[in-house]
Amino acid sequence: MSERHEMPTFSAGVEHHVAQFLFERAQPLLLQFDENWQLVNLHGDPARFGFDPDNADAAAHQLRDLFLGMPLDATIDLPFVHMPNGRSAHVHLLGGSEPGFQVLLLDAQGEHDRQQAQQQVGNEAALISGQKSKAIAQLRQIRSELERQRMRLAEANALKNALIATLSHDFRTPLTSIFGYLHLLDTQAPQSASVRHALRALRRNSNYLFTLAENLLEYARADTRSSMLEPVRVDLEYLVEDLEGMFQPLAADQGLEFTIGVELLDAKTPVLDELRLRQILVNLIANAVRYTKKGGVGVALRWQDEAVWIEVRDSGIGIAEELHEQVFVAFNRVRQAAGSGAGLGLSIVKRLVTQMHGSIELQSRLGEGSCFHIVLPSLASVVAAPQGGTEETPALESSRIRSVLVVDDDPDICYLLDTWLSDLGFRVRIVGDAGAAVESALADPPDVLLVDVELPGLSGNTAVFRLRAKGYRGHIVTLSATPTEEARRVALNAGADQYLTKPINIEVLARAMQAATPRP
Repeated sequence: MSERHEMPTFSAGVEHHVAQFLFERAQPLLLQFDENWQLVNLHGDPARFGFDPDNADAAAHQLRDLFLGMPLDATIDLPFVHMPNGRSAHVHLLGGSEPGFQVLLLDAQGEHDRQQAQQQVGNEAALISGQKSKAIAQLRQIRSELERQRMRLAEANALKNALIATLSHDFRTPLTSIFGYLHLLDTQAPQSASVRHALRALRRNSNYLFTLAENLLEYARADTRSSMLEPVRVDLEYLVEDLEGMFQPLAADQGLEFTIGVELLDAKTPVLDELRLRQILVNLIANAVRYTKKGGVGVALRWQDEAVWIEVRDSGIGIAEELHEQVFVAFNRVRQAAGSGAGLGLSIVKRLVTQMHGSIELQSRLGEGSCFHIVLPSLASVVAAPQGGTEETPALESSRIRSVLVVDDDPDICYLLDTWLSDLGFRVRIVGDAGAAVESALADPPDVLLVDVELPGLSGNTAVFRLRAKGYRGHIVTLSATPTEEARRVALNAGADQYLTKPINIEVLARAMQAATPRP
């Protein structure tokens, strides 16, 4: 039977004496850090270990290097560490459950001096210290290089985001003018058959240009933020008619049969993101026509069970089964044997379908053709107030003429909005900058403020914030070329009631103004 040795019990006086003796020999220094190695507090004499009490960052930097690659929530002991003043210390990392950690330094100079008497031990300690210093230097170099790469990537990403914002604004703002004036010509000017044909061609090609531009911008926005859904009531018959006018001549030029039709089996009007829906269809049809050399392309839409069912079928070159997933990868050129292109369209289609909470399926055989099946559920549950009222846009009625203040620096858009809003029964006045808008709205408060966000100098959002702070209680509608949820939140947080994106649709604008000035 082995003997059991128990630790002796000391009196309180003895324990106090031992503790005091050890404290005087060790001269401890306790440093408390947060999770980011920022010094929170210290106890003891930092100068004893060579640390400048007025330069806590330098101390933190030196101690941080000791624990590179080690867990900060564990207890780690590093004996005989050389301090900046040449003294030796035992360094202990004390982790805990709470945020942050502590580093305890105990003076070990006397103990170190004794061990130096042993040559072998001294040589080994020197070797280890040299290797450690080399490793720390290498880690510092690697960390420095990684930080430089991170900064370069951050700068490149910032430039890309700025380019996206600029391109979005530069495309959407002039297209607002183009679409708007085309609408005016359609509704107000007498037209011959040739003029009507020309206007339709202009509208189709403008829509096509807008879609192509949006493809590039949508791809560029992939790793930034998701674009905001803009649900509206969609006239599928008009959309089909427009797409037929766009692609029928192209298919005829290639000797292809082109058919497109729609079935409306639900009584309710579809509520979808019309821009994304159009972008999906244009990409799919354009691809089908491009890769079909004989036969035809057929497109079928069906509105049933509160969802749009889409089928785009062609008799083109087809896609081998093992390549079905690859066609949805950006810049993939699986189908390029029969034509040219960037390989971007189908990746954008899949992304847009996903954003609209839908599904997409590809059926294809090499040499026989392809068929894309898409299901897009109704967005009626997330539709905004201006789009979610009655099925028909009510006529604007009131016992008086309502006033609207338009704030925009583009004279073409100002004229367009003036014409549209006047036709809707509003008394319109226009200013070109946000500072003048604040003064005008406070001097003569309008019923509705229609303000562009992207103004030179003072932004539209800033003007809205100032007006709300000064007591303006009218309805505020902001216009922007940035179709993102983040931009919408910023505008609404500034005090806007509604957020519309360019290019502006006259029907969407009418519904927004109806919501802004309800019937008394």
